[in-house]
Amino acid sequence: MKTKVKSMVRKGISMALIMAASMLMLIGCGGTKISDDFDEEKVKATAQEAIDHLVAGEYEECLALMGEEMQAAISAEALATNMETTAGQKGAFQEYKSSTVVGQKDKDGSEYAVAVIVAGFEKGNITFTVSFDKDMKMTGFWMK
Repeated sequence: MKTKVKSMVRKGISMALIMAASMLMLIGCGGTKISDDFDEEKVKATAQEAIDHLVAGEYEECLALMGEEMQAAISAEALATNMETTAGQKGAFQEYKSSTVVGQKDKDGSEYAVAVIVAGFEKGNITFTVSFDKDMKMTGFWMK
C-alpha cells in the first residue's frame, strides 16, 4: 500500500513540475493585454471546459484540448492523480468564482493567452492557470 501512495505522490509531483515548467516558459515577458489573435471569452470558456472535464473525471477529453507537447508529457493517469489529490482535499466542485485572461509572450516572441480561473469547492478554492497558443491548444496547465 505504501508503494502505491509513493507512486501517486511521485506522479503528482511530476505533473506539477511539468505544468510549472510550461508556465515559466510563458512568463518570460510578463502579463499584458491579450493579442487580437485571441477571443477573451473563448479563452475563458475553453479553460472552463478543460476544468469541467477534470472535475467530471473525463481526463482523456481534457488531454484532447492540449497541444502535442503537453500530450506527450502528461498522461490521463497523471492528470487523474493530480486532480484527485488537489480536489480531493477541497471536496465537490461548487462554482466558478472569477476569471481573467492576460497575454504572454515567450522568449521567441510567440503570443499566448493565459486564463486564471478561481473555482470554488466545498472546502475552499482552487486556482487554475491555463495557457493557450493561437490554435487554442493548451500549452500550460497549473492548479493550486
